[in-house]
Amino acid sequence: MGSTDPSAKTAQRRPGFPEREFDIANALARFGIYVVVTIVVSFLLLLVYRVVFLTFTDNYVTTYRYDLIGENKGKNTIVPRNGYVFAWPFIQKVHIVDKRPMQVCISAIQRVLNCKLVQFNPAGLDLFLAWHGRDDYENNGTRENPSQFNQILMAYAYEGSGKEYPFLTVIRELKPSEIGEALR
Repeated sequence: MGSTDPSAKTAQRRPGFPEREFDIANALARFGIYVVVTIVVSFLLLLVYRVVFLTFTDNYVTTYRYDLIGENKGKNTIVPRNGYVFAWPFIQKVHIVDKRPMQVCISAIQRVLNCKLVQFNPAGLDLFLAWHGRDDYENNGTRENPSQFNQILMAYAYEGSGKEYPFLTVIRELKPSEIGEALR
């Protein structure tokens, strides 16, 4: 028969530890709380990492990194791949230049006079940045309201001296008959 002697219970206890009954429901609840807290903290840390250290660049842009301090201070470095680009905050800045072909047009009073299809050439990035400064150059404008980048490339495409620029590729000049079709 089982002993009801209290001294028998104390003999089974480990010395220095109070006697507790193991409650499986309580232990599972605590474990669940630890798991949820760990997941939430991990998610928040990943979110902070993404916001502070990573910049996303699309596949149609040339990405370059500018170093503010360090051994490459003041230098632009072309990033060889697109997607998420790592940059130390307050030390490096990540910028983009749009490589997609764009139509630049000269128009007067709602009539298009001349159009060219041009594209930025990444080989001339250093010269372009030396002349126009470090910035994000995106073609997000319209024909009626062109972006700053579109206007810069239009100025070089229609520059009258016939000089070629290493950062600009004129893909083709549109004929007057093609201009009307392209705008419809």
